[in-house]
Amino acid sequence: MSTVFSGAFAPSIGGFLTVRGYARLIDIAKCSFADPAYQRDLKTDHVEEIRKFFDDGEYLFFPEIILSVQLDVDYDKVGAPSGDPFQLIRDGTPFKSNTNGLDVKPRKPRSPSDLTRYEITVPDDAKLFKRIDGNHRLSAFEALEDIEFDRYVAPFCLVLFGSAKDAQRNEKALFHNINSKAWPLTSEEVFKGIIDAPEDFSDSDLSDRFGSEYLQCRQLKDRLDFNYLSNLKGVFGKNEGQDECARSVLVQSLQDMAKQLGKATPPTTDAIFEAIKRINDTYSDKRLKASTAQGLFTAFLFFQLSSDRTCGTYEQFTNWVLKTHQYELQSIHATDLIKIFGKIAQSRKRQVFVSMQFTDDTKPNFEAIKSAVDDLNKAHDLDIAIRPIRIDQFDTGFSYEINAEVLRLIEDSGLLIADLTHGNKNVYHEIGYLMGLNQGKGLEHENFLLIHNDSIGGVKKDIGFNIAGIKQLRLNDTNALREAVKEQVSKFYGLA
Repeated sequence: MSTVFSGAFAPSIGGFLTVRGYARLIDIAKCSFADPAYQRDLKTDHVEEIRKFFDDGEYLFFPEIILSVQLDVDYDKVGAPSGDPFQLIRDGTPFKSNTNGLDVKPRKPRSPSDLTRYEITVPDDAKLFKRIDGNHRLSAFEALEDIEFDRYVAPFCLVLFGSAKDAQRNEKALFHNINSKAWPLTSEEVFKGIIDAPEDFSDSDLSDRFGSEYLQCRQLKDRLDFNYLSNLKGVFGKNEGQDECARSVLVQSLQDMAKQLGKATPPTTDAIFEAIKRINDTYSDKRLKASTAQGLFTAFLFFQLSSDRTCGTYEQFTNWVLKTHQYELQSIHATDLIKIFGKIAQSRKRQVFVSMQFTDDTKPNFEAIKSAVDDLNKAHDLDIAIRPIRIDQFDTGFSYEINAEVLRLIEDSGLLIADLTHGNKNVYHEIGYLMGLNQGKGLEHENFLLIHNDSIGGVKKDIGFNIAGIKQLRLNDTNALREAVKEQVSKFYGLA
């Protein structure tokens, strides 16, 4: 069954022939398509937002959907019109395409003051209209197959074009002008009209209809005193010469963070406020203070509020950002930044293999290492423990070849601490095995730490020439050994 569109006919300011009217969304969607030659790829998130907008059904209002249609004619075929299609339509003469069946008919005005009206008929199952503006809206509607929207009507503007070459060129030009010439409202201006109007939108209205992030933004924005949160002025647009962006930063950051937290219980407004104060302290570093990137701030907010330590800790993230100069980026996508750092944090397995000669006189060395690791676990609340593994205390519950098990543990550990005290041959073997693994993978020798307690063993006797040139912690005091190990392990895991 064919579909009929009806509207008022008039040339536009630029001379384009247009028909403006109202039609059911289902009919507009059915008869139109997006031309990949100039249309943007669909943004999934935006389509989902529009679907939710449809589904909620409140404040449903859409601006005009801009469409185009080509008045296609084959003058060598039967049924060709007697004149130029454009001129026929201007003169109020019916036109029907002999190639695709498009039918354009004028309707006489009821009075001289009425606008000329046209009926445009599209044959059944034909998609003759191209979408110049409104593709995301229509795509979201098309995805709602399980919901009846037959009753919804939207305004449309249909622009009539001639030859295919002219049509494509004009469509691209109109698409460009519509999407680039307008002066859009900033996010801040859009959010301000909703968030700062409790008389129009109550707290429950704000949360239910727009999202919990809007309500938390309302609750937070007046608590953020930038006389005290001075290090975050740049992020929130509070520096001289900047446009204020406090509401948009808060809403966008809370939305981005919610995506990362998934089904986890969202943080309270008080928790978010305390996290922002902590981030302000972190931004006292002049490198961070100069950053205005909302995505970087969001990532800091996530790591401060997230209880999922498997993707890294706040301290580790801070040190990584500073060491890798992430703060120099002007535009940062928070989700990508969090994902990248999470992979980096996980790549260094939080398991330490301790290779040493286990005798009564070396026991203080092991206790120093274990104490250093325990201190770091406690200080940084690591949920994946940095575990010293002594092969003489490791019990799998079944028989195994000890050499193979030792080598497997070395491969599964993030860091090897090798105690050279007494120059044990097995220790040298394990160091050499790890160095071979590193060389085979093209890695630097950064995943092992060599130590020696001079108060127990002798350097000349214990340390062979083949590793004498590799950096070592040589100390003659057990307490000093503990502090030195703690410092090195902390650096390895990005905790300092």
